[in-house]
Amino acid sequence: MSKGGRKIKVETIIISDVHLGFKFSRVEKVVEVLGNYRFDRLILNGDIFNGLNFKRLNSEHWAVLSLFRHLSKFSEVVWIVGNHDGRASVLSRLMGINVLNEYQWLAGRKKCLAIHGHQFDRFMSRDPILGKLAAGLFIFLKIFEGQNSFLTDWIKNNSRSWLRLSDEVAYKAIRYAKTKKVDYVFCGHTHLARTLELYGIKYWNSGCWVEHPAHLILINGEEVSLKAIK
Repeated sequence: MSKGGRKIKVETIIISDVHLGFKFSRVEKVVEVLGNYRFDRLILNGDIFNGLNFKRLNSEHWAVLSLFRHLSKFSEVVWIVGNHDGRASVLSRLMGINVLNEYQWLAGRKKCLAIHGHQFDRFMSRDPILGKLAAGLFIFLKIFEGQNSFLTDWIKNNSRSWLRLSDEVAYKAIRYAKTKKVDYVFCGHTHLARTLELYGIKYWNSGCWVEHPAHLILINGEEVSLKAIK
């Protein structure tokens, strides 16, 4: 929060991979951080749910969904479907907000594209069963280590497979953005916050909200920043 308790004004905020329903989703921090800003647009860039098993949602998780609905009365809220979210038509009826597979808008004079990124993951596209097994293994390790994220952090930052996945999603997202003739492309999915520029196109990944730090993307005009949240 800015000095004097005033909220910070930004045009667009992007978050992804909150994984509501997952034990280690940092839901209180999501509410706290969004409460620090006034914004025209909030993009929920996929995997806001950890699956459509609503029995796993506790009161704090439901409070986040209520916040999204409340914010949609004052700002544009766009939910981009991720591989854990279910179908767009189901989410749209459930949430009462705009749910899309991808979304384009203008930031200043720059054309922007938000897409979750699982479309560029070879395991998800070519072998969905293997992809689900890999996701299940990560969740098991996360539960095993509890609040201490040393093991999963080490895997993400040192595993060749995980780093190759991060590169693969980034490069394919940029190539896809090129076909769409956009300048900026924003993804989630990999849980690795990063930036990359290729072919004159800039790529950002907004990380996740089940790790420390979490990340969000702030956009004002053509200026984009990737902010870490402890």
